[in-house]
Amino acid sequence: MVVKNKKAWKRSMQGAMASLFVVSLTACTLSPDYKRPASSVAQEWPIGPAYGAPLTEGAKLPQAYNVGWKIFFRDPVLSQLIALALTNNRDLREAIENITATHASYIQQRGELFPQVNANAGASYQTSPGKTFGVGGATSIHANSLSTGLGISNYEIDLFDRIRSLTRAAREQYLAQQESTISVQISLIGEVSNNYMAWLADMNSLQTVQESVRNREKNLALVQGMNRYGQQNAQAVAQAVELLQEAKSQEQTYLKLAANDLNSLTQLVGQPIPQSLLQQAGPNPSLDHFVSMPEVGSGMPSDLLERRPDIRLAEHQLKEANANVGFARSAFFPSIQLTTSGGTAGSTFAQMFGPYSAAWSVMPTMTVPLLDWGKNIAQLRAAKAKVRAAAAHYQSVVQVAFKEVADSLAARTTLKQKWQAELEAVRASQKDYNISLARYKNGIDSFLPTLVAQRTLLTAKVTAIQSRLQYMQSLSTLYRTLGGGWSAENAFETSIQTTQNTTQSPVMKK
Repeated sequence: MVVKNKKAWKRSMQGAMASLFVVSLTACTLSPDYKRPASSVAQEWPIGPAYGAPLTEGAKLPQAYNVGWKIFFRDPVLSQLIALALTNNRDLREAIENITATHASYIQQRGELFPQVNANAGASYQTSPGKTFGVGGATSIHANSLSTGLGISNYEIDLFDRIRSLTRAAREQYLAQQESTISVQISLIGEVSNNYMAWLADMNSLQTVQESVRNREKNLALVQGMNRYGQQNAQAVAQAVELLQEAKSQEQTYLKLAANDLNSLTQLVGQPIPQSLLQQAGPNPSLDHFVSMPEVGSGMPSDLLERRPDIRLAEHQLKEANANVGFARSAFFPSIQLTTSGGTAGSTFAQMFGPYSAAWSVMPTMTVPLLDWGKNIAQLRAAKAKVRAAAAHYQSVVQVAFKEVADSLAARTTLKQKWQAELEAVRASQKDYNISLARYKNGIDSFLPTLVAQRTLLTAKVTAIQSRLQYMQSLSTLYRTLGGGWSAENAFETSIQTTQNTTQSPVMKK
């Protein structure tokens, strides 16, 4: 079609495209209205002897999500290990790259909302015989055609929410991946802290066992000397040797455990741990040198819905399933595709840009579903079932989060009491051993009570160290389960929340 007035043609094309955009962007929405599932947990944390006394109004502690990991993990060595892990851990790197990939997929899907405009240029040169079947005329006929312009190819006018439903689903996938990455970071921080504390505890236990080895060597020398002078029999010597070898066996066990702890830390950090960093823990690393973690408040169970990344992840997955229902419903309605082109044409280069050279075409296509043998109904039924499954999964995640926090609250109280009770047991065992050894040296008792007391003392010391480790790890676990660990600074990090309200590329802050 040839247009005589190029300005009128241009205005009509612009008006037509603007109208199409407005119609497409204001089309109906077929996705169900989203409503967060009802909470399936209690509104208060459990109370009882295992949870300790409730906090008074004047003794409320800061919430975990308002305490950055640098503030919570105040030990200088651990803080540096966490910083190294956040920089070098490969699982975290993978999660960050997955954010970039899902963000790109979202932007790609969002681009389907707008027409893709292409520039095109073409030329056609054709020669055909002038004489055909004995008909006179020219020897040959030449036909030339040149054209240039802009065009839109197969643009779908989203009247029935198909493209926008897919775009909403892609956006929820992107936001869900962000929450997944936050979960990876929080878990990584918790694993580094727990492994470092385990290394300190195992080194502490190793030193305790080594001290017991030295004491038992002295006892063996004492028994052997008394045996030479006939004051003790061979049985006492055998018992002393047995006690010594038992301690040496435990020494090898804790050497192995300490080595395993360092291997786990190296894997989490993602690079060899500098020896200078480990030396900062002192010549005899132990939990006594660890800078303690502050207490944090538990808040209300409803806080978890906004603070725990795994709960937010489950909610984004539910929203994605909700958007897919809109996509499934759109299959019951017609789809309209538009192909347009506009530019200039002529048989020569001069004619192509001369008067009356404007050319344009509009080719709308409508596809109406008539008979699909139940395919669209089955697709919609499956999409609705996935929404119900996602809602159940969301409520399950909330229940698991509630249980984890309740368990951590119970552990914080009971493990502290357990550790303090075992410290008292160590003092009693030490006193018992001192008395038994003195009675043996004075010939009042045989060596057997001393053997039993020394064995009990070592067990009590190692048990107290492990109980202290469990208590300290329970504080770290409570901090993680309450939604702490993402921010490095004191204030809760809001960059992710800002990103969720925009579509800019994600930036993982350390």
